Amino acid sequence: MTSTDSKAIALRFAHDGWGTNPNWRSAWDNLMSPDVVYHFNSASEPIVGLEANKAFNEALFQGFPDIKQAMEDILVDGDRVVYRTTIEGTQTGEFLGIPPTGKTVKVNDFTLLKMEEGKIAEWWYETNLLEVMQQLGLIER
Repeated sequence: MTSTDSKAIALRFAHDGWGTNPNWRSAWDNLMSPDVVYHFNSASEPIVGLEANKAFNEALFQGFPDIKQAMEDILVDGDRVVYRTTIEGTQTGEFLGIPPTGKTVKVNDFTLLKMEEGKIAEWWYETNLLEVMQQLGLIER
């Protein structure tokens, strides 16, 4: 697998697999390993398996159904791809157990994808959830 292949998979994931895309689930079926491991915001335990990750992703996007992302940077090294995006959306649904606030959030995030056999095998995601909570008015600055 070349760096070009890895980049193409990552860009398809970022675009077609984005949770507001109506066909994101089928994109995940095509792009992810069935036993993908997802490290969300340095949580102590990863989310393991494609179906578990779909359920988690769906819950996140229900909180911000209008959320958009803009690709800012992308770096590729063989089977690993890192990209930074700016995400912005309004919390009109439950998010991580938090009832809707109606407030808009805009933050940067980072994604690292590790490819194996043409699929995403491992995924790390980091964003500043403290900043998100502050923008939602849940924590004082």
